[in-house]
Formats: sequence, C-alpha cells, structure tokens
Amino acid sequence: MSLIFLQLLLLLSCLTLNNSIAESTTIINVWPKPRNLTWSPPYQTTLLSSTFTITTTTNHHNKHLSIAIRRYQNLIKSEHHHPLVPQAVNISNKYLPPLQTLKVTVVDTAAELVHAVDESYTLSILPSSCATLTAKTVWGAMRGLETFSQLAWGHPTQVPVGVHVCDSPLYAHRGVMVDTARNYYPVKDLMRTVKALSMNKLNVLHLHLTDAESFPLVLPSEPALAEKGAYAPHMVYSPKDVKKLVEFGLAHGVRI
Repeated sequence: MSLIFLQLLLLLSCLTLNNSIAESTTIINVWPKPRNLTWSPPYQTTLLSSTFTITTTTNHHNKHLSIAIRRYQNLIKSEHHHPLVPQAVNISNKYLPPLQTLKVTVVDTAAELVHAVDESYTLSILPSSCATLTAKTVWGAMRGLETFSQLAWGHPTQVPVGVHVCDSPLYAHRGVMVDTARNYYPVKDLMRTVKALSMNKLNVLHLHLTDAESFPLVLPSEPALAEKGAYAPHMVYSPKDVKKLVEFGLAHGVRI
C-alpha cells in the first residue's frame, strides 16, 4: 500500500505546474506538460526505422548519458505503447521517410546533478530522417529523451512530424521522500521508485535512512549500529547498496 501511495504522490507532485505559463497544444499528450509544444498541421506521422539510433554530435565521456541513450533507444524500439487518450486529429504518414536518427547535442557534459542545474531542452522532429535534441546539460538531455519516448507509439512505431518542444522545469527541486527508517524497502523497490521519478521528470529521491525506529544503514566504522538497530538482519543497506542506488539514480537523472 505504501508503494501505491508513493506512486500517487509522484503524479500529484507534477500537477503543481502552473498551466498558465504552458503554451502547449492539447492535441498531443506529453507528461508532465511541457512549457511549449507545437505540432504543426497537417499533423503527419512517420514510421520509426528498424535501424533507428540515438547518437551524440560530439565525443563525450559521460557514462550516465551513454547509459540513458542506450536505455531510451531500447525502450523506444520495443515498447510499442498505445496512448490512453487517442490523438484528436486525423493523422497521415504518406510519402514521409522513416525516422532514422535522433541527434543529441549537449553543451556541457560535465555539469553535475546539483540543485538548480539547468535541465532545459529543445526537441524538433521535422519532415526528414533525422530529429534533433539540444540541451545545456546531460540532465536536460535526459528530460528530452523522456519526452521523445512518449512521442513514439504504436506497432509499428510511429512518431509525429512537425513537432517542436521547448521545455524546462518550473521548480528546481522536484522530488519524493521515502522513510526507510520506519518502513524498510528493498533496494529493488527503491530502484523501481527511481524509474518512476525519471518517467515523471522528477529529480530528487530523499531517503530518510535512519531514525529512532531503526538504523538500517551499515557503517563499516560502527557496524553495531545496523546489527542492533535494524528491524532484521536482512533489512539493511550496505555501502555497496548505497553506491548502486546512487549510480542508478544518476543514470536516470535522479539525485539520491
């Protein structure tokens, strides 16, 4: 029940966006609603090529961006989701070349995921075989990849053409707190929560790890704290678990 409640909170946290500043059209749905999304008539779509790839325009050594690109490329080619709300326009995909590539340009690949980091991006899908995603940081690129993934639907997969998105978050801190001191959650469930946060473009998971109720965090310098303070011997978080969770979060644009 706690996880279901948490998932509901994820949705509610996104509803705080000020719709008055968003200028998105309502004929195509992206979540959370971008600040500006336009889909120009005649409302065409094109098929996603079977050899579709996501590439970067410059060489980089950011492993989190590389992981995100591989994850979204696999998701986009395999998910074949159908929107809950059908598009409210007549769609044509005649005579358009299939989309072969999404080219990602990141200005600063070294910017860390800290409070108020720039997460803006622009996404353009024009009537050609190549779409473009531009962001100032890796974290903005991840938000744009999530938007692009929501714009690919059906089987065979199709994407809208003539779409332009210009987006940035309204709030710098967008997150959820999980009280693991009072309610222990296995690492796999925390990782599942990170995935949900990323899908909703939230950027912080606050873990209230320890309190008077329990002390599940294993400290090598003081191992007795977890030995005597955890609810059970298996209800602990080792240093390896913490490192794994932090790295998993960064690969999804979520700061732990």
